[in-house]
Amino acid sequence: MKEFIKIASGQGFWGDLIDAPYRQVTEGDIDYLVMDYLAEVTMSILQKQKIKNPELGYARDIPGLMKKLLP
Repeated sequence: MKEFIKIASGQGFWGDLIDAPYRQVTEGDIDYLVMDYLAEVTMSILQKQKIKNPELGYARDIPGLMKKLLP
């Protein structure tokens, strides 16, 4: 068992740096990466978008970021 576990975090709110999680995974010495797309401000922005257009209402940068991060 490891003595220390390194946890990185990214995407904490609407407008957070999109490339930070990628840099943490590729350049950082981390064991886990967590991302929080459900911040209160983010959720209110997404709801307003969904009201205007039912096709919206989700964080549209997630699919592209996951393609870069996952094997």
